[in-house]
Amino acid sequence: MQSSNNLLGKLKEHWRKEESHPLILGLVTGVYPFLFYVSNNFYATNSWGHWGIFLLVFLGIPIVAFTLLFISFKYIPLFKKYKYHLLFIAIVFLTLSFLSFASTLQIKKKLMLGILLGSAVLSIPLHKKYKKLLPLILVVSVLPFFKLSYKAWDHFAQRGWVQQPDDIENIKFVKTPNVYFIQPDGYVAQHTMESDNYGYKSPLYDELKEGGYTVYEDFRSNYPSSLNSNASLLTMKQHAFTSSFFPSPEMPYAREIIVSDNPVVSIFKNNGYTTHLMTETEYFQQNKKQPVFDRFNISPNEIPYFSRGTLIERDVLADLRTAFQEKDDNPQFFFIEKLLPHHIGFHAKEDRVNTERREYLDDVKEANLWINEILSFIKENDPNAIVIVLADHGGWVGIDSDLEMITTQDPVHVESIYSALAAIKWNGNLPQGFDNELKTNVNVFRVLFAALGNDAALLEHLEDNSSYNLFYKNSFFKGVSKLINDEGEFVFEKM
Repeated sequence: MQSSNNLLGKLKEHWRKEESHPLILGLVTGVYPFLFYVSNNFYATNSWGHWGIFLLVFLGIPIVAFTLLFISFKYIPLFKKYKYHLLFIAIVFLTLSFLSFASTLQIKKKLMLGILLGSAVLSIPLHKKYKKLLPLILVVSVLPFFKLSYKAWDHFAQRGWVQQPDDIENIKFVKTPNVYFIQPDGYVAQHTMESDNYGYKSPLYDELKEGGYTVYEDFRSNYPSSLNSNASLLTMKQHAFTSSFFPSPEMPYAREIIVSDNPVVSIFKNNGYTTHLMTETEYFQQNKKQPVFDRFNISPNEIPYFSRGTLIERDVLADLRTAFQEKDDNPQFFFIEKLLPHHIGFHAKEDRVNTERREYLDDVKEANLWINEILSFIKENDPNAIVIVLADHGGWVGIDSDLEMITTQDPVHVESIYSALAAIKWNGNLPQGFDNELKTNVNVFRVLFAALGNDAALLEHLEDNSSYNLFYKNSFFKGVSKLINDEGEFVFEKM
């Protein structure tokens, strides 16, 4: 409290004085872009390394810039003459330029030139009031500070929902085949693909059946997007977006669960498996947490601190071939994720629904080639393995916008959000009837572990098969709704 009062006292004293201090100017100038960026990207950047870099960039650069500017006032007469003009320009230019970078992660030269010229023009009548910009910046910083605060609270809050209802984490397998989990992002189930909404007859489903796979009809995900879906999948538990103050698709602790803290990988490792994480991009690993997996195709050291999650692109099939050649004598578990066919992106400017449907179906054809290629490689090199082909969610075809995604109650659109391809080649490792209630992603690994441990008691604690989404309570707040219940009925129940 004392240090807080001292800081406020120094700021008041600074504003009373005619002269400014470069440290104060740099800190205030950088604080809004800094808070804006970290509050909007907290769950993807919540490591000490990220925060150190962000402080150096958003606060360090302005402090250095103002320090150099003040030095120039001493040695360059022209700069001294227009000192207040230059300070006004510097405050506006640095704040808005860094804010632009924080919004887009791009250095937009034309925009920066426009800011520079605009601030120069405004400095003519307003240069003597440059200090009044500082409290204005601090006032507008309150909102991102509040947003950052509740996200940090959500992130570090208790996560009781991940606790298992039984002793599954200590299960001992009686069979230890290699297990390949292949996730084609956004690939829908057959009945959805062939519906009027999608209108495509993909040959993949019949090819999987002919190849010895059990293709689960009417299968669906429990959540609409990759982070929340995989967080549930790898904990074998429903989370309903947790108990966040302001729930969002990018839920708290999801990346940590997927990459560095989940019972699925721990159970495999407890049974002597070597575990592999193979992803096409760094999206799951953006916050650079050390993976719980033994091996991974993207090292945390490779991942840039400023990233939207798609700067790195890997050929996961090539990485699988390499890992297969280098594998040890332990049984192997591979988690392999590829962003195909993905989901529609709400980007088409004309005839959006039909345009993006066609783009999605083109990606389905490409995904079919990739799936067939990777499954052929596994069949040729590891014919006795269990192979799981499971999408994380649907393709969202037919939906027009992000807003419609979380407001729709149309059964056709709800099906498009959650319908998911699920095909498993059990290779004789499934006791009869163990998969009778396998309907959604959340229970896939519990059924698998029950089969490998030959322990039917684990099936007594299958999770409810409901599917959840966000919904708008009003213009400012989102809530959570159940859209499909355990029986597969379309409902709309606010949680």
